[in-house]
Amino acid sequence: MGSLKLLLLLLYTYAAVILLHVLNSVESTVLIRFGQTPPPRSRYSYAVFRYSFETLDGSNACLNNTCSIHCQLDGQALSTCPAKVLVLKNLAVNRDHKFLLNVTTWNGDTNSSAYSWFIDTIPPTATISTKQNYTNAKRIAIDVKFSEPCTGRGGFKCVNSSDCDVIIKGPAHINPTSLRIIKPATHYKLDVVFSMKSTVGRVVIGIADNICADQAGNNFTRTNGSSIIIHFDRGPVLVDFWTAVPSYELVINGVPRTVLATNKIEDLKIFLDFNIPVGNTTEQILNALRVNGGSLVHINGTNQGNRRFAFELNVTARTEIITVELQSHLIIGRTGTPVSPAPSITFVYDLMEPGVRLSTNSPNVTKEPHINIIVEFTKPVFGFEVSMVKVTGGKITGLKELSKALYSMNVLAAAHNIVSVSIPAGKVNDISGNLNLESNKLEVKHYSIPPLSIALHSFVTAGILATSFATAVLSLSFANLGAIDTLASGSTNIVDIDPSKNLHGMVGHLQVFVLSDWHSVNQPIEYSETAKGLRWLIPHQKLPWKKDSASVWPNHVYLAEEELAMKLSCIPEGWPLNKKTSDATDSCLTNISCARLKDIEPKPGWLYGQHNVSIKKAPYGLALDSKEYFIYFLRGEPLSARDVVKKMENYKGWQDLEMNLFWLGVGGGSLVIAHVLLLLFLKWRTRTPIHGILSVPRFELFLLILMLPCISQSSAFVIRGGTTGGIITGALLLAIPAAFILSIIIFLIIAVFSGSLVQYKEVKHVASTEPWYAKLWFFFTTKTIKGKWFYREGLPSSFVSRFGILFESLKGPPLFVFVDQNDSNTTHKWSGSGHNGTGRIRAVSSDDSNEENEIPLPRRLLGCARSSYLVIDILRRVSLGIIAGAYSSKKLSQSIFALTITLVQFMYLFILKPFISKGVHLVESVSLLCEIGLFSISISMTSINPMEAEKLGYVMLAFLFITFVTQIIHEWYTLISSLLRLSHPQKNSLKLGLKFAAKGLVLPFLSRKHWSGVTPSSKTGLRHGLPLSPETELRRRDRKPPFIDPIVSMTATVVPALSPGSPIPGVTQRIDSMTVERNVSWQRTGEGKQPKGLELESKSEMKKLRALARASFSGDSNVKEASTSYTYRE
Repeated sequence: MGSLKLLLLLLYTYAAVILLHVLNSVESTVLIRFGQTPPPRSRYSYAVFRYSFETLDGSNACLNNTCSIHCQLDGQALSTCPAKVLVLKNLAVNRDHKFLLNVTTWNGDTNSSAYSWFIDTIPPTATISTKQNYTNAKRIAIDVKFSEPCTGRGGFKCVNSSDCDVIIKGPAHINPTSLRIIKPATHYKLDVVFSMKSTVGRVVIGIADNICADQAGNNFTRTNGSSIIIHFDRGPVLVDFWTAVPSYELVINGVPRTVLATNKIEDLKIFLDFNIPVGNTTEQILNALRVNGGSLVHINGTNQGNRRFAFELNVTARTEIITVELQSHLIIGRTGTPVSPAPSITFVYDLMEPGVRLSTNSPNVTKEPHINIIVEFTKPVFGFEVSMVKVTGGKITGLKELSKALYSMNVLAAAHNIVSVSIPAGKVNDISGNLNLESNKLEVKHYSIPPLSIALHSFVTAGILATSFATAVLSLSFANLGAIDTLASGSTNIVDIDPSKNLHGMVGHLQVFVLSDWHSVNQPIEYSETAKGLRWLIPHQKLPWKKDSASVWPNHVYLAEEELAMKLSCIPEGWPLNKKTSDATDSCLTNISCARLKDIEPKPGWLYGQHNVSIKKAPYGLALDSKEYFIYFLRGEPLSARDVVKKMENYKGWQDLEMNLFWLGVGGGSLVIAHVLLLLFLKWRTRTPIHGILSVPRFELFLLILMLPCISQSSAFVIRGGTTGGIITGALLLAIPAAFILSIIIFLIIAVFSGSLVQYKEVKHVASTEPWYAKLWFFFTTKTIKGKWFYREGLPSSFVSRFGILFESLKGPPLFVFVDQNDSNTTHKWSGSGHNGTGRIRAVSSDDSNEENEIPLPRRLLGCARSSYLVIDILRRVSLGIIAGAYSSKKLSQSIFALTITLVQFMYLFILKPFISKGVHLVESVSLLCEIGLFSISISMTSINPMEAEKLGYVMLAFLFITFVTQIIHEWYTLISSLLRLSHPQKNSLKLGLKFAAKGLVLPFLSRKHWSGVTPSSKTGLRHGLPLSPETELRRRDRKPPFIDPIVSMTATVVPALSPGSPIPGVTQRIDSMTVERNVSWQRTGEGKQPKGLELESKSEMKKLRALARASFSGDSNVKEASTSYTYRE
């Protein structure tokens, strides 16, 4: 080392001498030579300068100290400047120095020379750095940077792992082959490889001591930067993403779930806690958060070394389902690993207090002691109990939770009290802790059935049953008498009495009053209870196997559908976040498999302090998403009540259908079976076919007409239910009245309108004139007429008895028989015309009477319209039945429609006057007018106070009473007339008629030997004949005429009888009737020839025959008949 320093010193001296010589050789002849100078970079604080002065020839220029020498150091003159050697001490270190030497010879030559050097006492250092001190990589590159070139002692080197100036402590090693020289002697780069056996580790990297020296000879010195600590971590970066919103545990469908909800703005804080610090800034973390409602603001002072970040949420909406999502891929841990995904946070922020509405299916005034009340909250609540309900005038007997927002409560009303039910405010909480608002006040007045209603419907029921029983008894008696008369006489003459003809009219009008109970709004109690007491006429009664058969809450379901749009509009903006969530929600709203609110069970004590302040502490279970929050906590009722209430009541119309058809089947089926058994019994006893009023299908048609309102109402019930099976069933049921009405129309067209089977004939007086006031009276009522139906010759004798119920009491397209009532030679009397206007012509003069040949078209159309009155009546009953079942609640439109169709039928009756009997017309008119008054009052009931409504209720009862009394008087008049006719011709005696009727009842149970004495003989010895039935045909000769027009030809039948002094009294003789038949042709107007094959009889011969007939039957006018080619019917 010493020889090296000496060599360097010589080199520096030589260079300085050369430099000084060059600088001064031109300007001066004195040369300055430095024999010793400090090195250009020195680590010492002193310096030694040796110098000499020479001339150009090399001699000493300052011999004998003849020169003047001056020295300067760093620009300052030195006080002394020796002639040969100058030693400078205590020089400032770590800076440049400049030494200036100036010499002047004796002869004035001058020269100067300067020398600069740097004193460096700072040892070289090195720093180790890397791009990241935390990493998850397998290897990492480090940089070794020296503070200055350090080449002494061989400089920095790393030959292998054992000969390397970099020292590694920890699970890692240096890769020597990776050494890269970035800047010679100053900057190096090499790789550190971490052990794969460790997932997490700490590696210390440093540089060895005295590895090199700088130019000044300072040895390398280690500093803090000469070592570095690197952490490697290959594990995931986790984040605890939580909120300060309180959390609760709910068991939904048997699974514990975590629910987050609050109504406090201070709870809206979001926290992110990372397991290791992250490399992102607060602004970057904020940008990585997405929120669907409101805005996030950073809370200062919560960084904790980039391990915790806190934000506050500002929300303007009063109700919001808030979802906060963390885009974790945007956040990188300090090791370079992205943060693992974290589930989003969804919670409910709700400031809206839950509203509550009370509703009931009971009317405002009810007789039922048990009142079912629906408690409907606008959103789910928790902890609702009976004690929270305020009740006066009754007590709560049961509370059933249908869902967390829907409760069913049963209140037992005190007798004759007003039951008041309400829920005060602040009694129950929703999921967010909001207390409920005050509910509406529900008041229901309890009453007992008015005695007047009980008396009236009992009176009507007893009257109908008594009338029906009397009608059935008389019908059976008459049928038995007719069967025995047929058996005794060998003919088909049976009784011409049908007491049930007006019964279906009476029951039909009462059915209209019963159906009005389904039509009218706010009906008075008196009338409503009376109508309910008569529902057995439909029939609509409780099923025996069900405790309560009333339809429950159909109006509530339809109200829920109407409020659905309003409820959905309350969903806060921004939810759901995307279309996929919306579609999923819509699917769940219509899918019954979605969990219902009643499946939610809170843990004891929840909402009262026993809940976590955050999910971070102890999560209960899977948190709910936004869709579930809406379904379970914000959807409310009636959106979810649409399914819950329907599930409770299961109203599809089937229950009401069963109530109708069960009793209809029981009643109608029993009557049909009884009818069939009765027919079989009578046929077995009498061994003759049963005709007349018990013939098939007359009785079945009677029942079907009464069943049609019930069938049509039943079809409307199930169609209203909306199910596929219900719609199909309802359509099939509606096909029954439709097919029946169509069949009647077809029958009337074929049998009546065309006149091919039956013909209606009416007597018209030629010279009759009425005063104007009589015509006016007849316009408003009707005129008494003599009209009868005749059936075509060759038609089965049972035709009219089977199907006459469809037309026999109505007028038809008429053929007029013109009679001059002023001619004393003409006697015209229609016997047995009675209430139905049918009978036989006793005598009609063929000379003085004239019968029309054909019916003009206008009169035929008018007659067809009159015959169609039954179709109009059935259509009205079917329509009233349909509107009674088609509406879920009573509406004003029902009464308006019922009034309209009733007015149409009344105008039809008033204008056309379709009934033959004046009595039937008046009874029908009174009934329709009462129904019009009833529906008119029902329409006006919507805007009437209770006192006036009670008065109108009595008026409605009066209409019902008048209708019933009018109908039942007419029916009993018909029954009594039938009994009087039964006693004729002996005398008009009700007692005798009852005696004959009683005999008719016991006939089938007597031995046949007693049958011959049942009907008494007349004093003349001629057997008494019973009134003829509708299918009675007059005996005709076996020989048939070639062809006679059925309208203009007449047949006279004469039955001889014994004189008073003939056979012995008590002996019955049967004298066959002698028939004289003459064919008389009449020349038609406008015809120029007579039909072939017809013989003209002189009028004198006809007069002789009639005289002979009158002489043979003098004194007994009861057996004279006249006939056309249409057989007469009574």
